[in-house]
Amino acid sequence: MKKIGLVLAATVLFCLISCSNPQQVILTPQEDTLRSELMSKADKTVWSNEIEPERLSTKLNDKAEALEKEYITPQMLSSIKELQPAVYPEIKGFASLDCSAMNTSLISALNSFCQELCKGTDNLQSYFYSNYFFNYVFFKTDFEPIVEQLKKDDILFDRYLICKAFETQDLTQVPVRFYNNKDYVDLSVYLTYHNGYKVTQIEVIRWGKLYGESEKEKSEQ
Repeated sequence: MKKIGLVLAATVLFCLISCSNPQQVILTPQEDTLRSELMSKADKTVWSNEIEPERLSTKLNDKAEALEKEYITPQMLSSIKELQPAVYPEIKGFASLDCSAMNTSLISALNSFCQELCKGTDNLQSYFYSNYFFNYVFFKTDFEPIVEQLKKDDILFDRYLICKAFETQDLTQVPVRFYNNKDYVDLSVYLTYHNGYKVTQIEVIRWGKLYGESEKEKSEQ
């Protein structure tokens, strides 16, 4: 590389002088001496072999063409930081089904409570915080007409959907929809953390019936 540099320097010097007077090239003694020294150093320099010489002759667009043949894998996609956030279904007019931010302890407590409520309202005492036990009595009384109408063969509900929670420092509100065939009941379950999540209140939002909707439409309506 140094040899090439010296040759280029001599060439540039020669061109500058030539361009200044294209009709006749006249070198001063100093310029002639400088050119001679450059040519002499270039001839006497011992050059080493190039490292990875094939890379010096490789076309830049060859690498680009190779990359175009690669397929995007799920692993590559997951590493892209600016992906659009996940889109979750929702129960229209009620709540989103995005439970991604809910901690496992809350999910576990809710699943246990909901599974018990699917059987009926008689054995929910242990899920209520003792300071709010009176709310269990009120809920059971208010919920009695629904139980009388829907409960069959010791089953009150056959499935449920836990929805996106609304959390504050002291209280967590979780919308839950329960299904019994075509009937559904929307509840808002309030919990507080006291040696685990405990229910403080249950609010009945609405009680309705589905007419001809598919199972997919139920989760999106």
